Amino acid sequence: MKRTAIFLSVLIISISAFAQDMPMELSFSGGSSVNWMNPGNTMAKRGNIEPGFDFGVNGDFFFNIHNTYAITTGLLYTHTEGEIDYHSDVSMAGETISAGSSIRYRIHSLEIPFALKLRTVPFRRWTYWGQFGVSNFINIDTKASSSDGALYKTDINDNFRLFNIALNVGAGANFDLGSENSVIMGIVYKNGLLDQTKNDIDGRTTINSIQFKIGLIF
Repeated sequence: MKRTAIFLSVLIISISAFAQDMPMELSFSGGSSVNWMNPGNTMAKRGNIEPGFDFGVNGDFFFNIHNTYAITTGLLYTHTEGEIDYHSDVSMAGETISAGSSIRYRIHSLEIPFALKLRTVPFRRWTYWGQFGVSNFINIDTKASSSDGALYKTDINDNFRLFNIALNVGAGANFDLGSENSVIMGIVYKNGLLDQTKNDIDGRTTINSIQFKIGLIF
């Protein structure tokens, strides 16, 4: 946790220095998501698609005169769930989960997106945008429940990796409310790039998400 706090402090200071002379839009957003885990071994397969949610603060830092090109970043709390079905016994948190069982993972993390955003000029109070970049995740708590009852919201931080990086691609629209306030609506796809579990049974396991986002620029 100490390393996480130091990392976040350095990030905030760096962003502040970078954005000193750039027009900025600050927003608060929240959203729901659908998530799935992709194991990389034939001894395990993807389970059910599971729900999730996130909320936090975003900043768009524009670097052209018309405010149509921006670097977007932020700090969000993200709750992601996913399920894997196992075809062989697997050991986790001091328990042995029997073959034929599924494990549902609940992952709580801090998300720091960093992407290039392209936005249209206003058209009848609407602007449209697309973004491409990465999302960086710091996993702060992970729990698991198994269908055989061996695990139930059990702490498995030692069996799950601390960091994740995902490709971040999204599109959406803003509606101008006047007085420099706007409503944000969008959809974002996140494709996990790093292995998240530490056991060999499920191989290289990544997490994918589709996020439905709504927010307010203020």
